[in-house]
Amino acid sequence: MSGLRIGLFGRGRLGSAILAEAGGGLTWVVDQGETPSAAVDVAIDASVAGAVASHLDWALETGTDLVIGATGWSIPDLEARVAGRIGLLTATNFSLTVALMARLATVMGRFAALDPSRDPYLVEHHHRLKADAPSGTAKTLAAAVMAGCPRKTEWTLDTPEPHQLSVGVVRAGAEFGTHSVGLDAPAEVLELTHTARSRAPFAQGALAAAQWLHGRKGLFTMDDVAADLLDPLFDNLNAGRPPARGARSTSPLVLPHAASGQNPEVASPGGKP
Repeated sequence: MSGLRIGLFGRGRLGSAILAEAGGGLTWVVDQGETPSAAVDVAIDASVAGAVASHLDWALETGTDLVIGATGWSIPDLEARVAGRIGLLTATNFSLTVALMARLATVMGRFAALDPSRDPYLVEHHHRLKADAPSGTAKTLAAAVMAGCPRKTEWTLDTPEPHQLSVGVVRAGAEFGTHSVGLDAPAEVLELTHTARSRAPFAQGALAAAQWLHGRKGLFTMDDVAADLLDPLFDNLNAGRPPARGARSTSPLVLPHAASGQNPEVASPGGKP
């Protein structure tokens, strides 16, 4: 844990995975109604929506950086309340692989934008007890696709209009989480799928986010963490290749904030699988 003192709110699915991944390296773990026992550098909130506001109050009072991975919370005046006093990071999904998928989803959206016959779509499957539908991750990926494909301006779970991105949701069994972004064209289909085999990637990402956040002030998302590690992967993709005849210069892949995870001022679907 590199000497960083980390506390954890919540012993649910994500909280238990974080506790297991930390291997006893957390300063404290508290559940609803319990009080943190010591000062920490960063706290991770993997609790429930109704507890997030009080945990934010505690973080602001104690000057503790906070990573929020709870589901379904909403604090409209979040930016004004934080106002650079602490570091606050929110996430729809803590997996760095999913962050990479969001970048690739934007590229797929751009490819779809070149030809109206290429119809993008998204399908996600989670365990039957997951409350939100579509998942926060699905919303993030949908935003990434739409960032690349301007003719798609919103997503829908119903039969889509031409301007709508079709999103399919399955709630069955014990699935940790599978998300697929696809392009359906008349003669071919391209599909990119991420399947979580356990909650370990989410726990690892949450702990990495806590390490990254400490010492920074203001509002961040998991995409800010991922940018340090993932964006260089898209540099110099054509290095060593002769330029195509008549090729235009290309600009780096830049995701708008909404495609990176969420606007911290709106309801957060959370990072909980």
